[in-house]
Amino acid sequence: MKRTQALKTLLLCMLSGLLSLSLQASDSGVQPQQPALLPLPQSITWGDNAIPLQEASLTLPAKGDDALRFSQLKTELKELLELNKITVSEEAKKKILLKIGKVEAPAQWEGQDDEAYSLVAEPRGVVITANTTTGLYRGLQTLRQLIVRKDGKTTVAACKIEDYPAFKIRGFMHDVGRNFQSLDQLKMQIDVMAAYKYSIFHFHVTEYHGWRLESKKYPDLQKDSTFTRKPGKYYTQKEFVEFVDYCWARGITVIPEFDSPGHSDAFRKGVGVDNMKDPKALEAMVDLINEICALVPKEKMPYFHVGTDEVRHREEHVNSNYLPALHKAVQDNGREVIGWWKGMTFKGAKQVQQTWAQSAPLKGVQHIDSRSNYVNHLEALDFVTRMFFQQPCRTPHGNEHQLGGILCHWPDTKVDDQKLTLTNNPVIPAMVAYSEAVWKGIAGNYGGYWAILPDKGSKEYDAFADFENRIAEQRDRFLTKVPFPMVKTHQIEWRLLGQVENGAVPELEKGIVKDRYEVNGGVYNWSKPVYGGAIHIRHFFGFNSHYKGKPKGKDIVWANTYVYSPVDQEVDAWISFNTISSSDGRAGIAKAGNWGPNPACKIWINGESIDPPKWKNDGKIGKEIALIDQIYTSREPTKIRLKKGWNTVLVKSAPTWKWVFSFSPVEKNGQAYREVEGLKYSATPQAN
Repeated sequence: MKRTQALKTLLLCMLSGLLSLSLQASDSGVQPQQPALLPLPQSITWGDNAIPLQEASLTLPAKGDDALRFSQLKTELKELLELNKITVSEEAKKKILLKIGKVEAPAQWEGQDDEAYSLVAEPRGVVITANTTTGLYRGLQTLRQLIVRKDGKTTVAACKIEDYPAFKIRGFMHDVGRNFQSLDQLKMQIDVMAAYKYSIFHFHVTEYHGWRLESKKYPDLQKDSTFTRKPGKYYTQKEFVEFVDYCWARGITVIPEFDSPGHSDAFRKGVGVDNMKDPKALEAMVDLINEICALVPKEKMPYFHVGTDEVRHREEHVNSNYLPALHKAVQDNGREVIGWWKGMTFKGAKQVQQTWAQSAPLKGVQHIDSRSNYVNHLEALDFVTRMFFQQPCRTPHGNEHQLGGILCHWPDTKVDDQKLTLTNNPVIPAMVAYSEAVWKGIAGNYGGYWAILPDKGSKEYDAFADFENRIAEQRDRFLTKVPFPMVKTHQIEWRLLGQVENGAVPELEKGIVKDRYEVNGGVYNWSKPVYGGAIHIRHFFGFNSHYKGKPKGKDIVWANTYVYSPVDQEVDAWISFNTISSSDGRAGIAKAGNWGPNPACKIWINGESIDPPKWKNDGKIGKEIALIDQIYTSREPTKIRLKKGWNTVLVKSAPTWKWVFSFSPVEKNGQAYREVEGLKYSATPQAN
């Protein structure tokens, strides 16, 4: 019992966080005595009370070891105090003191102590101590979460914290080569990353569709004819340098990637070669590497990513001297080489490998983990399980070889509105959730729960429920002014029936729900309860899911839940079947009159069939068919009518490449969503 309670207490703080100072905090649900923290510190001891903090004296070091970061630290501290109505006065009895001093870290990897800090909040005030300005900045993000402004009063939670990162590389990657994003939208994401103690932004700036970084030496790369999407949309060298500094000031290092020799259509057009074996291609790529490295000193941009994956076409094949020459160019500029694995490499190559899909890292080679956590395949009602149960590098903390993880977003399919890039998939919610794994670390890798939830009552279920609750608290306090498609799912309880043939249970086809069905001498029963907003009947990547195998002809699984509403009301709901990924169309696309790509999919509320959306897309599919409303978080939610008391929900699900259905009532809250207040769920029939 004590061990279970200890685990719950440990994971109770595993999630909470904060966004940029530009976001207005709200008071919803926060407990001033013990606000949720995300990422969870390595060690925290809570006091009993929240300490009033209306006025304080302020002391900072005279200068920092990095001018940009020290300036940003002072700016954010000033804004934090103003936001929370804390008056700065030399005569104040309480103090806020940030100081450089010795803070221990376990030295599991070189530089770990650079980001270490301690924080003490007690009746006399707050003291943050760190070895460096960067450490002070990380501590400030935690202080931001500890301060609560409620009912016109400001408090700080009493606590003692000793903290440091588990991994050196704590990153997020965005592919802007395929779908360009403005610097303002990128900076907003950087603000989120900084608040959650990220250290890396992986900037994938080249693709088939465009070379998105200005070159003075090869200006034809910026010609409209070079682009197949968003012609003329690229970053000038001046903008790139300013963006690198913006990130650096917030404790984030930019890793630029020129993906080569694959994905090189725009490059080949811009430099005038037909194939990558042309000596001009190698000469140009070396020149471009030298050009970008000349823009930013190696201290601020210590890595360069050469791509090398998915070389699938004859015109992308290269001579044996190609990759060694790229490596030499990077290393001659004083940078470390990063390349995808599995991707091209050569004997004697000295590079950091970044794994993707399910590729195992090479032994003895430095490793960045991006396996099985591509945001473009995740949706708003299923991403948290992956972020919570997947262990970076399959180790509890980093070392000289296991550097950390980078969460990746590859929005391959065209979008015309850049904002859809952040709503088609849970980009910002996934950032927030993943920060815990790479800062605090995860004790084990729980692959069985990447796509389904544990049984209710288990310690894993309780820990996950706490995690979701804390994400929701942070969403409501700090994240309503950014696209944040996320609601809690652990409380949604279903029972399943299947796999059966289409039409095998005639009463179900009419929307009639019973505890069991007898048909032609056969008996059909419901399963024990399962949980979640997105129910993976069979996961498309083969992860553990609710059904194994595929009995011939048995392509239907039914699902049933009961939703309690305190009043008669019409509410919004996210409803979807076999949701398309933003990277490709393998799951298919719904046509007019259907809920999903498989026309067998249907949903009933209280026995009434719910009509599907009137799709703006006409059923065409392809990477150049722009995503508009195909993904449920980028369209208006469906209206459903709930009566006072218990309401019956029945779902008929059928497969395509994906076999998953998604359902949750939701309520818009700024640019975020939240749960509809007062609703309860049960897989057991309930009497009204």
